[in-house]
Amino acid sequence: MNKFLSSIRRVRNFLQRYFFNNLSPIIVIGAIIWHLCFTDINYLDICHNDEKIRSLQKEIANEKKKIEQLHEEIRHTKSDATTIERIAREKHGMQQAHEDVYIAIPPPDTANNLNTRD
Repeated sequence: MNKFLSSIRRVRNFLQRYFFNNLSPIIVIGAIIWHLCFTDINYLDICHNDEKIRSLQKEIANEKKKIEQLHEEIRHTKSDATTIERIAREKHGMQQAHEDVYIAIPPPDTANNLNTRD
């Protein structure tokens, strides 16, 4: 019986010395790794989302600049009669009563025609 009890004590001492003393750091490291990688709010997702946020903020800033330029162009266009006339002629094909409008159609691409003959 003494041999059995002494072997149990040896196993218990071994477990206390090598396993239980190192158990708390193992648990802490495991919990940190679990939290950083596998939970709903993990570090990897946070970093990925931060990159998305930064790129979207840059895109928003660029779009705001474009909007401001367009607003400035609209303000300039509303006050300038020659610009209004130029836009009407170019984009809408409008003409004055005494003018004739000719629309030039560019010739087809000659490189495509040469390739189809081969």
